[in-house]
Amino acid sequence: MTVSMDERFRETARRQPDHPAVVGPQASTAVTYAQLDHAIEAASGRLKELGVQPGECIALHLPSSAQYIIWNYAVWRCGGCVVPIPVELAANEKTEICRQIALDHVISPRKSAGFVEAFCRTSGGDLGADLMQVPIRSPREHPPGFHEVAGAFIRFTSGTTGTSKGVVLSHQTIDERIRAANDVLDIGPRDRVVWVLSMSYHFTVSIVGYLTLGATIILPANHFAAAIFQAIHQRESTLLYASPMHFALLADSPQAAPLPLRLAISTTSSLDGRIAQAFSQRCGLPISQALGIIEIGLPCINVDMAAEHPSSVGRVLPAYELRLEDVGLGPEMREIFLRGPGFLDAYYHPWQTRKEIMPDGWFRTGDLGFLDEDRCLSLRGRSKDVINVMGMKFFPQEVESVLASHPQVQSASVFGCPDERWGEAAHARVVLSNHSRADGLEEQLRQFCLQRLASYKVPQKIEFVASLPRTASGKVLHRAK
Repeated sequence: MTVSMDERFRETARRQPDHPAVVGPQASTAVTYAQLDHAIEAASGRLKELGVQPGECIALHLPSSAQYIIWNYAVWRCGGCVVPIPVELAANEKTEICRQIALDHVISPRKSAGFVEAFCRTSGGDLGADLMQVPIRSPREHPPGFHEVAGAFIRFTSGTTGTSKGVVLSHQTIDERIRAANDVLDIGPRDRVVWVLSMSYHFTVSIVGYLTLGATIILPANHFAAAIFQAIHQRESTLLYASPMHFALLADSPQAAPLPLRLAISTTSSLDGRIAQAFSQRCGLPISQALGIIEIGLPCINVDMAAEHPSSVGRVLPAYELRLEDVGLGPEMREIFLRGPGFLDAYYHPWQTRKEIMPDGWFRTGDLGFLDEDRCLSLRGRSKDVINVMGMKFFPQEVESVLASHPQVQSASVFGCPDERWGEAAHARVVLSNHSRADGLEEQLRQFCLQRLASYKVPQKIEFVASLPRTASGKVLHRAK
């Protein structure tokens, strides 16, 4: 019989009841494993009183906090399946999740639960702390075979290059992922992990892993550099799990100084080499870049070679196998296939089982990259991002890097648009640096690119924008309208 991740947590709580589980964000706030277990038990009891049944799907619409952890585990303790609805999404995106997945309940703050009004069965129940449980009348039924999977978690993919779809994970799958990642992370009760990411997007390997393995989760007062530095030093933290944006803030901060961390792990998007170098110089340790894929987990974490290869995601973890296939884009742009434990159990909509998704056991990631002389994997982009101009293919990242090197450019996004003459043509969106003006700059940027790139890679059109379109998890949207 498969052991649930809630039972894994309870095993840890019984083993170390007085060990701190969650500390912060207030200076005086600290919850032990026994106290967290008690809070989860009370929350699950309330859900059962309100009619939550084993096998039901419960959407979690909460900001990242200790409460998020409590209610996620409370759903599992009821035998339910968690469906995160990130608070960062727009209202129509939240409503779409309600349409796509056969939900039974939503847990949400009262003030932000308006997106579920069209699906409510009753007015809902009070959960305290201005939270409510809303029973849902779903317009959809679960696909055949869903209950056979015994899902613990359904999370929508980020949708950077196509239609978002629900990834179904079972308790066994999550457990396998945690143990595969910990082969190299070696997390245990001695670790105090500073947490600054969205729990809606990063929970099943990270937060669940830390609590399964007995670590302490540190919640800073906010996600600005000063608060992160304070959390690291005052809480004697050992590990920081953050995005490139957070590392850039830390590297640029006047408070930047050597940190007492044993690991600094970057995820969510590719790490700029300049950020990695600046952080390493000012904070005294390299950034370990990780490859996180919702369908797989964390198959690569650059723990051993971060200093030598800061732009790489490192060697494939011992539990996984890697295969690179030639797709006609050169030796540094081969498609990445992975095989190993903890892969998704199914796609929810349209329904596909693990066997249907990867009949030979290999998962096609859609990422392209290469292995260097040390067997470290470097990513070069995604196959769906490739721009094809009259049969000549290239990645937007190559052009983005050139644009970003211009002194008046803060950031850039390049994407392909249909073109009657060329098939596709490169277009760009550019965010200017402070005090820069767009007057006459479009042609100047094209000439700047022409001096550094083949002519077919130069953007035909450059649009100046205040910010780049991104998914709620922070990834730049390519081909976005």
